[in-house]
Amino acid sequence: ASFEVPALVAAAAERVASEQAAPGVWFLAGGSHNSVAIAMKDHMMVVETPLYDGRSLPVLAEARRLGEGRPVRYVVNSHHHFDHAGGLRTAIAEGATLVTSEMARPYFERTFANPNSINPDALQRSGRKATITGVSGKRSFTDGERVVDVYYIEGSVHAQGFMMVHLPREKILIQADAFTPGAPNTPAPGRPNDLHLNLVQNIERLGLQVERILPLHGRMVPMGELLTMVGRRS
Repeated sequence: ASFEVPALVAAAAERVASEQAAPGVWFLAGGSHNSVAIAMKDHMMVVETPLYDGRSLPVLAEARRLGEGRPVRYVVNSHHHFDHAGGLRTAIAEGATLVTSEMARPYFERTFANPNSINPDALQRSGRKATITGVSGKRSFTDGERVVDVYYIEGSVHAQGFMMVHLPREKILIQADAFTPGAPNTPAPGRPNDLHLNLVQNIERLGLQVERILPLHGRMVPMGELLTMVGRRS
């Protein structure tokens, strides 16, 4: 069959809009899913490469640009759901090590070993093999100055092997799906969302100092917005 592709579809392209959240930390938005780029002394870390090659390739390119050419050495995955894991093969093709939960590590090892031969993606074309490291509970990354802590979110009903990232010096929390901020000044619900409550419980369990949340859906918000949603602040 012959049909004409609509102009809007033919012209569609992913846009990555970067906003500095703290010195050396950028919120990469501009689409349905966000990522975060973190500059270390000789490399970059990226939290989340979502969706597919078409989104994750420009995200990784923007991270390298912001890092003035430093390579992306690590990509942290929040959880295995397809929209948050779909760009991980892209990251591996670029030479990044995948940081995921120890629970999810065997799954990713099996899936990344599968060929992608019908319509080869970036990983298939690169010929690279996946390097994956699993996190149980907590893992810290540091370059001697900046510290990046990756934590397991306990007790969430959203996903097993659910991870979040905390920057202790910057007091920033990066998380996906546990809290997606609504429009500004959204009132608290009559009954708090179980995911919101669970996130607050994990923050308190770990004793994390959080001033700002960088969600992997939605806009950057102060911690107070999450507290409002669980009835802690009006």
